[in-house]
Amino acid sequence: MVIYTMKPIYPREQGYARGASMAGKIQSILAASTESFIETFDRIEKDAARDQIFISRYPQSRLINLLDISEMKCYWLTLNQSTGTIEPSLEKINHFLESSIRNNAGNIYFEGMEWLISLHGFDAVHSMLRTLSERVSMSEWSVYFSISANSLDEREMSRFYREVPLFEINEDGQNVHDSTEDDVLSKVVNNAKLEMDLNDDGTPKLVFLTKLPRIGFSKQILQRRVLQWRRMGLDTVDIEPSLFNTNVDEMYSKYIELEENVRRATELERYVLEHVLDSQERTIALFRIRQLTGLDELESLYFSD
Repeated sequence: MVIYTMKPIYPREQGYARGASMAGKIQSILAASTESFIETFDRIEKDAARDQIFISRYPQSRLINLLDISEMKCYWLTLNQSTGTIEPSLEKINHFLESSIRNNAGNIYFEGMEWLISLHGFDAVHSMLRTLSERVSMSEWSVYFSISANSLDEREMSRFYREVPLFEINEDGQNVHDSTEDDVLSKVVNNAKLEMDLNDDGTPKLVFLTKLPRIGFSKQILQRRVLQWRRMGLDTVDIEPSLFNTNVDEMYSKYIELEENVRRATELERYVLEHVLDSQERTIALFRIRQLTGLDELESLYFSD
């Protein structure tokens, strides 16, 4: 089996704190995307003698844009089975994790919890985590699960964090924090961000986000929305100059224009994925949709009576 090995390439900033890994624990890391999960776990000190495993909803071909091939074994969590992949069944995942922690010592970083819950239900996933916690506690391994802040309701969130407490790193070093329910609720409110769903080929699906109101609109809010669009693979070059505009009304007007194009692109992508079977036509259409070009032509082609 060919296994891809990766090392995060995020630059070290001055005062960038690192935390020490603690063996025998499963913990959670709040992250809105693969990128933010990688950025956080890169701050955990990694002993060269310990194995490092990353299970991701991104294929290795996409992770290369985020990571350097070096010290981390990477597996793609996907329905498309091939070399270096793991099927998203709880039985297969549990077998892989338990097999990994039987030998040696190391860290496992796992993203895709929201997808597993959507496939198998919260109770089944929670039961797997409880069993895994017992196994890990008797091992020399640590397991870190990425979870987005807005992915669970209050009851599920409370149960999840009791089993998989939050891992946090303060600026002065590591701080492992077993969150109380109030801590978790507060963090969810303050950190709710977009979690990308993926197509079968590993590319992020287009999602039409809630419209931003004019009241309270600011450069910082627009920056966050542009980042969300970029994570979906959309070309945002048309609105990026607006980030330097001091006139908020003009900035908002430009946002409204692009938002409408994103809405059209989202509807077009949904149609293409469901109805266009020719692979060449499909590839070209999806590329143009992500570039937000030729939307009039594509709508005329696919939506005309």
